Amino acid sequence: MTTSPRILLDTSIAQLQTLASFLAEEMGVYRDRAPAVGPEARACKEILLTISVLIPKLQAARYVVADPGSRPAQCASCEDA
Repeated sequence: MTTSPRILLDTSIAQLQTLASFLAEEMGVYRDRAPAVGPEARACKEILLTISVLIPKLQAARYVVADPGSRPAQCASCEDA
């Protein structure tokens, strides 16, 4: 069974958004209790920042990846060949 790149990207984006929401919620819980300065809090902040940069890049890649069966894009000079 093969999965199209677009479906794989959509699934990955959804999972990363879920993870980002969870981490943001956890960071809010820590903020309410006490200042989070421990290694876990720093790791959560770093992961959340990384995910927040990665998601838009994956969303942009979704529009570049061609669906199976669709005609690949060609440059104007290639169409003459």
